[in-house]
Amino acid sequence: MHRKAAPQGKVPSSVTIQQERPPLVDCDVHPLVKSVESIYPYVSSSWRRHFETRGARMYARARDRYNHPNRTYRMDAVPESGGPAGSDRDFTLEDHMTPFGVASALLLPQEPYGVTTWSDPSAAGAFCSGVNDYFLETWVDYDSRFNLAISVSPHDPQLAAQEIRRRGGEIGVIGVQLLLNEQMMGSRWFDPVYQAACEMNLPIVLHQTGNEGCYTTSQGPSGGVPRSYGERHVVLTQVGAANVVDMITNGAFERFPTLRVVMVEWGFSWLSSLLPRMDFLWENDPDAAPLVKKLPSAYVAEHFTFTTQPLDEPDTRDELQSLFRIPNIEKMLLFSSDYPHYDTDDPDFVIKRIPEAMRTRVCFENAVDVFGDKVLRSTP
Repeated sequence: MHRKAAPQGKVPSSVTIQQERPPLVDCDVHPLVKSVESIYPYVSSSWRRHFETRGARMYARARDRYNHPNRTYRMDAVPESGGPAGSDRDFTLEDHMTPFGVASALLLPQEPYGVTTWSDPSAAGAFCSGVNDYFLETWVDYDSRFNLAISVSPHDPQLAAQEIRRRGGEIGVIGVQLLLNEQMMGSRWFDPVYQAACEMNLPIVLHQTGNEGCYTTSQGPSGGVPRSYGERHVVLTQVGAANVVDMITNGAFERFPTLRVVMVEWGFSWLSSLLPRMDFLWENDPDAAPLVKKLPSAYVAEHFTFTTQPLDEPDTRDELQSLFRIPNIEKMLLFSSDYPHYDTDDPDFVIKRIPEAMRTRVCFENAVDVFGDKVLRSTP
């Protein structure tokens, strides 16, 4: 499919003149479609007939146990043009990106999240491909501030690798959104995905799907299945932490030394206890993890980045500042808002709470480090 270059987005002059911070890269913006049927023209005719007759729901009914009253979206982010929050690209620019001086947004479409529950790997792969083509044409080509993490299904790693090679070199593609199933990320099951991502010089982006704990094909927090949305929201960080440990202890980075992983919306405060605990256990019993060749914390610093949202808000500023003293955290944090969800983090609110010496790295430099210069297509 031939794609034209997107028009150049502009950073508001007020932000540039004030020089309060560098161009802001938002590493978690969720675009949506007005209806799932919008994806159908972007799949083959046979798959289109399949989806038209059988449907392609984002989520099956089991997920309804975790319903949020607003389906997790901000009601003030619903566009006047109709459709759910996040479905209007112009409103996203007007409501979020332009006012806050967001020079680049990493788009993480939510439509593919439901395929983790599907039983047909081929259907899941076809749907993800359609979603990728849709957002490349309708969002990424529309404004150069939009960049995409292409989505791949976890059910067929070879098919996922094929999709990465098909679209990974496109203008505006800066990452691979790997959806989680019951396989932990350190499993060799995902090696074809990691191989393709490394070949295309794209980081793996890991974001919760909303299906955790709902299905046999999804991961769940430690201790069992949460009973409510609130309980799930609190313990979901366990899934992120478990996958960090799993990738390190199972040698994923020894097999793929150039692999980078962006952990989106899993928090980062838990690193303060996880890093020293991993190091202590490995130093005292290295034979328990023979695939680990150096301090576990060194793998984290070299291969992982973590988004700021949801930023913890402890009672005192001193408690918050202690999180920014986690070793190497200044090189591992990426700003994110999670727009247009109900718990969107206001950029100005967050940035003011980040130590001044770290702001340039968190707002801009770390994103360039992990995604490359292509993350800022919109800057002169």
